[in-house]
Amino acid sequence: MRPRGVLTLVVFMVASAVSGHAATETARFRSGAFEPPRPARDFTLPAASGAEFRLSRHLGKVVVLTFGYSSCPDVCPTVLAELAQVRERLGAAARRVQVVYVSVDPERDTPTRLQGFTEQFDKTFLGLTASMDELAPVWKAYGVSVARRELPGSKPPTYLVHHSASVFLIDGAGRLRVMAPFGTPSDDVLHDIRLLLEETASTGAMAQEAAIVLERPWIRRAVAMPDTKPGAPATAGAYVTVVNRGKTPDALISATADVAERVEVHQTRSMAGMMMMQKVARVELAPGARFEMRPGSHHLMLIGLKRSLTPGQTVTLTLEFERAGRITTRAEVR
Repeated sequence: MRPRGVLTLVVFMVASAVSGHAATETARFRSGAFEPPRPARDFTLPAASGAEFRLSRHLGKVVVLTFGYSSCPDVCPTVLAELAQVRERLGAAARRVQVVYVSVDPERDTPTRLQGFTEQFDKTFLGLTASMDELAPVWKAYGVSVARRELPGSKPPTYLVHHSASVFLIDGAGRLRVMAPFGTPSDDVLHDIRLLLEETASTGAMAQEAAIVLERPWIRRAVAMPDTKPGAPATAGAYVTVVNRGKTPDALISATADVAERVEVHQTRSMAGMMMMQKVARVELAPGARFEMRPGSHHLMLIGLKRSLTPGQTVTLTLEFERAGRITTRAEVR
C-alpha cells in the first residue's frame, strides 16, 4: 500500500537558505522558496542504469532532487511513493519533470540494487550512486547531513543512515527555486512543480526572463600536436558576447563545455612586456551591459579537451549566471 500524506524530512539542515523569502514568492509557492533564486550546483555522477548523469544536461526540465538509500525502512520509500503519485498526477506534463535520487549509502547501494529500488516506484526515476569521495561533495553542496548509526544486537551486524531528506525543485534554467521541508503536503509539491512548468513554457526558460542573451559564440580550432606529452591537458579558447537586456544586474560565475574537463574565464593582459592570461572569478553585468569575449582579451579557456576540435564541428557551451542560472548555446569551431 502506498503511503499518503506528506513528504518526510529526517534532518532539516538548510532552513536558513530559504528564510526571508519575499512576499511575492510566498504567494506563488506553497513550499519554501529560494529568494532570490540561486544556481543549483552542477554535478556529474554515474546513474544506476550505467549512463552518466550531469545536472546541467537537464536544462529545460524541472528536476526534483532528493537523497536517500535503498535499505531505508520508512522515510525514503515514503518520499519516493509520494513523488511517484505527484508525477502520475502531472499527466502528460510529467515528461518535462525528472526525479533524481542520490544515494547516501555508497557501501550498500550498488547500481543494480539502487536501480531496482527506484524502479519499484517509477521507472523514470534516476538513482545515482558512486564512491564516498564522489558523493560527499554533492551532499555538501545541497546541505545534506549524513550519519551512520549501527543497530546494536543485530545479527548479522547492520546499520541505518540518518540523513536530510529534503526535496529540492530546480527550474528549467538550472536554478534552485523551492525546498519542500518536513510536513509539506504532496499537493503543495505538485502545485509548485506546476508553477515551474508554467514558467518554463511561458518564457522558454527562466534565463530568458532574466534577459541574458548569448551572441556569436565560436571556438578556435585545437588539434592535438604529435609532440604533446601523454596526459598533458590540451586547451582551446572559446568566445561569446553576453548581453544583459534586463533591468537588474547579473554576473557570469562559471562555465562548462561538453568537450572539456573544465572551463575557466580568462583575461589576457600585458604586464611588464609579457602577455599573461589570468583567471577571472566573475564578470559583473550591469543592466544593459554588453560583454564581448574576443581574441587578445577575455575568453573561455577549455581545459582538458576530450577530443581534437576541427573547423565545422560544434561544441555545447553552458554559461552560469548568478541570477539567470545556466544558459546553453552551440559554438562552431573555426
